[in-house]
Amino acid sequence: MKKMFSFFLLVVLTNFFVNQTSYSQEAEMDEGYNPLSLRQVHKDYVMWNRTIWQRIEMKEKINRPFFSVNKELSKIIIDAVEANDLIAYWPDQGEYYDSATNIMIPTDFLVNLEQESIDEEKCESDAAGCNDSGCPGDVFFEPCAEEEVDYIPDNAFSAFRIRENVYFDRIHSRLYFDIQTITMLLPANSMYNTGLLTQGADKQIATFRFIDLYNLFKDKNLPYYKYSIWFNEHNTAQHKNMGDAFLLRLFSGNIVKFSNFENKNLTSFYSNDGMASGLHKSREYLLMLMEWESNLWEY
Repeated sequence: MKKMFSFFLLVVLTNFFVNQTSYSQEAEMDEGYNPLSLRQVHKDYVMWNRTIWQRIEMKEKINRPFFSVNKELSKIIIDAVEANDLIAYWPDQGEYYDSATNIMIPTDFLVNLEQESIDEEKCESDAAGCNDSGCPGDVFFEPCAEEEVDYIPDNAFSAFRIRENVYFDRIHSRLYFDIQTITMLLPANSMYNTGLLTQGADKQIATFRFIDLYNLFKDKNLPYYKYSIWFNEHNTAQHKNMGDAFLLRLFSGNIVKFSNFENKNLTSFYSNDGMASGLHKSREYLLMLMEWESNLWEY
């Protein structure tokens, strides 16, 4: 009888501690902390916050360290998704949010990397194996050749969109840029961007959580660690890890959207002024954020 009671007590205590552990993990996610943030700050310590979206072109000279030959950011991402070492998410359609909530399986990710066929005539076989040339056994029957899938080169995906929260931490009394997600794009001017729905606009491939990418870059047990290099061409003794380079903000991009109740991007506000004005307003908005921080203490 004592043995049965001891066993019952052990089971009860085990369930209690398991429930306590699971509760604490859920509480950490729900009680004021952003699970996408690498730097965890409680919401009560955030005095001011705004979300911005930046488009970064890695082939620009200032961003080329992220895109050195055979160490391109896009190549690292593609290799990691293929090996199931990185989770991809479906990009949000329409006015982008880049929420990174709907998981994309690797096969769907690879489909987005395929080159679109220009040839309209395709050989198709029915269930019996028949095609336009006839059926098996006919004199002039020619079976359909296996179609080879051509993939877009890794270095063609040179554009990225970064969503980040800009917030003021009242405890540390400073402004922080907190990267949330990174979306990989096929640039509008790419020779591989031939789709009818994406011509004239960037093609969204997949969205990734920055915290997942950072852990991928910094994990020495994964093969991507030695390739995740921000290449310093002026001093090859001072290369940096890509994760650290993002935290140090060693990139330059144009703000394409900021959080607003109409959910408009930046060019929508200044559509009548042309593209040049949109680029100017992007820089102007970034300078406004810097000025806001410097003037904060005057109030």
